[in-house]
Amino acid sequence: MKNLMYVAVCILVLSLTACGSDDDGNGNCRTCSNGPVSIEVCDNGDGTFSIEGGAAQDIPDGSTFDEQFNAACAQIGAN
Repeated sequence: MKNLMYVAVCILVLSLTACGSDDDGNGNCRTCSNGPVSIEVCDNGDGTFSIEGGAAQDIPDGSTFDEQFNAACAQIGAN
């Protein structure tokens, strides 16, 4: 009976353990590159985006993440 309780407690503890996320934000990151230079641009899912894990920047009204991604890639000549 003790073994059964021990197993039940172990299963309970393991089922309540949270696993960390392997992605940033909502996982909507894309990479663009121009030769040896590459950048990662992530949609944070809250109306902001970040480049290379930097500070979040607002996506301007009337703009989309895709437009911001394309603009960031154009800055390194990747478009």
